Amino acid sequence: MKKDRFGICLTFYAVLAFVLAILGQTLLGGLLLAFAILVEQDEWLIRQTMQAFFLSLVSGVVTAFINAVSWLYAVPILGAVVSGFFGIVTGIISLVILVFAIVGLVNVAKGKDAGVPLCKGLADKAFGLVKTVSYTQGPEQ
Repeated sequence: MKKDRFGICLTFYAVLAFVLAILGQTLLGGLLLAFAILVEQDEWLIRQTMQAFFLSLVSGVVTAFINAVSWLYAVPILGAVVSGFFGIVTGIISLVILVFAIVGLVNVAKGKDAGVPLCKGLADKAFGLVKTVSYTQGPEQ
């Protein structure tokens, strides 16, 4: 396992990033990402912490949106419907984020890429690792 100059395994930081994503700690995840970028400068570690940060960021954005429309809860009948709908949506999104974070946590604990859908693509684009697809035309018949 690869260690940093402090003697700590790099996988520890990646696992910590996904634990912070599970706990919904966007600020601490961002600070850990900044630490990985500024101090460690390891591409694998930065990509993993980015994926975890993007997961927690999605959770934070959903929470901010729901809080922005929470004034609708005061409307007598509409408030109950909106509250129920947003409760179900929040629950589904939280469950999906939890599953993705656990899968990412298990993968980085093994030393592999987290492979979190959508977040992996964003992290790869940040490093310029975008896949280019080229199509060739076969011979005409």
